[in-house]
Amino acid sequence: MTRPKSFLTYFLLCAIPLLLLAGLNYWNALRTVDSTLRAVVQNDLNSLNVGVDEVLRESERYMRRLALTPNVQGASGNNTDQNSAPPDLQPQFQSLALFDRNRQPLWFRQRDSVWIPGVSGSSRPDNIPQPDPRVWTMQGNDLIDRPGSTNTTLEYTSPVPDKNGAPMGALVGVLDLEVVFASASRGLASTMVVTDRSRTLVYHTDPSIFVWRPGQPLGRVAAQSPIPKLNLDVTVARDPSSLKSSAHRWGITGLVLAVLCALVAAFLLERHVQGRSRGIARVTEDVSAIAKGELDRRIILQSSDDARGLADNINVVTERLRAQIAREEESRQFESFLRLSAMLTHDLKNAIEGLSLTVGNMERHFDNPQFRTDALKGLTSATEKLKALVARLSRPLTSLSGEHKRPTNVDLVPIIQRVIATNAEPTRGKHKIVTRLPPSLFALVDAARIEEVIENLVLNALEAMTEMGGTLTIEAGEAANGASMFSVSDTGRGMSRSFIERRLFRPFSTTKKTGIGLGLYTCREVINASSGSIEVDSVEGAGTTFRVVLPSIPHDRRN
Repeated sequence: MTRPKSFLTYFLLCAIPLLLLAGLNYWNALRTVDSTLRAVVQNDLNSLNVGVDEVLRESERYMRRLALTPNVQGASGNNTDQNSAPPDLQPQFQSLALFDRNRQPLWFRQRDSVWIPGVSGSSRPDNIPQPDPRVWTMQGNDLIDRPGSTNTTLEYTSPVPDKNGAPMGALVGVLDLEVVFASASRGLASTMVVTDRSRTLVYHTDPSIFVWRPGQPLGRVAAQSPIPKLNLDVTVARDPSSLKSSAHRWGITGLVLAVLCALVAAFLLERHVQGRSRGIARVTEDVSAIAKGELDRRIILQSSDDARGLADNINVVTERLRAQIAREEESRQFESFLRLSAMLTHDLKNAIEGLSLTVGNMERHFDNPQFRTDALKGLTSATEKLKALVARLSRPLTSLSGEHKRPTNVDLVPIIQRVIATNAEPTRGKHKIVTRLPPSLFALVDAARIEEVIENLVLNALEAMTEMGGTLTIEAGEAANGASMFSVSDTGRGMSRSFIERRLFRPFSTTKKTGIGLGLYTCREVINASSGSIEVDSVEGAGTTFRVVLPSIPHDRRN
């Protein structure tokens, strides 16, 4: 019996996963704060840019509309109306000035004052913005913007066109960028800092920014983008300290709870293990015996033992395992029977097809002496094959194992000619048979098995041309590397590329209505056992060619 573990061991076993889980939650909470703030700050920056753009577009529309109002056009084109009262300013404008075609101011309005020559009673202000000189050559209702006299202003100059579109005056508006940014940032909780390209502070929304020096980090999660139209940079930031302090607080709480839970779990685990140690020892002994193969062994414990439930479950699993082993043994026996039946059925089918071809042609060609000679040879060959099948039935283990005889140096030409005479010649009246064979062609193979391969390829080719006549071509010779090669071609229906790649050489895969699907699988196994190879080239509707390459003895070693 193993020595009982100490309380510290149980505590560590419980505490390590709990602390890891709590620490992971702590770390993930901190990461979530940063990622959430980055998303919020980026959204605020996007909202700010949209708001600034909207205020600028509204200011431009205001200037264009104002240039077309009767009051402004009348004052610009008729000096008698030059004392017309200027319109009210929109909140984002610091000032507004109207000039006549002689480039003299007609009136100048600021937020808290209005100056009209000869009316206001005061001297001309010194800060009247001058129109952009380009405005006097413009046509129609357009707008020119340029930086103001300070980095917090933007000047708009709009021509006041006459009925022909020529400028008869100019309207100059000074836009207060601080008001623009304040309007665009309304409702945003993030801190906003606007600087020019020299990193000079232009606008801010937090008094603490007074101590911030351009180019230094704000100590916050921030996002920055330029405003090309204003030649300014805007930075939006948010202080993560409040959210991180909450994450720290909950993270530390989780770690403390993990330690407390580990203490309680270790105490309960120690008590529980001590109460069931005897039952566990018995269960361990019996499980070891079951693992060694004693599947008939049962674990017997008293009903009051804490390990009784575990023992009953192991007994159930053992019984199911015994039943499963028995079922698998029966399945293997049945599978072996089915495999043997399928293989023998396939070979028997090929032998019967050879006999059927011979018998089917007897009535028409029996008077031909050569036919009778060939038919006798075919019947003899078919009889030998049937005897071989019966012999294989008496050796099921050998038949199923796929064992092959030791390969010998065999001349393939007589074998090919025998297969043609038995299986192809009887169909010459329906199909054209073309052979290109050398005088001899030797290969290292099992003669009986390679004859089955050739016979199977020839029968498949003939069956592929059953619906209509075709041409059966059988060739043999030496490959470029000196190996022996033969091919069987037909002009039948062919096969698709997907069928060749996925199913052609798989057992029990066939395109025939009555086929078993073991022929080409067996052919490939025989050829692989002979260290050879088989290739197929097929075109749907045009035909198929099987090419077999087999090893051979070099010429200088054949004797």
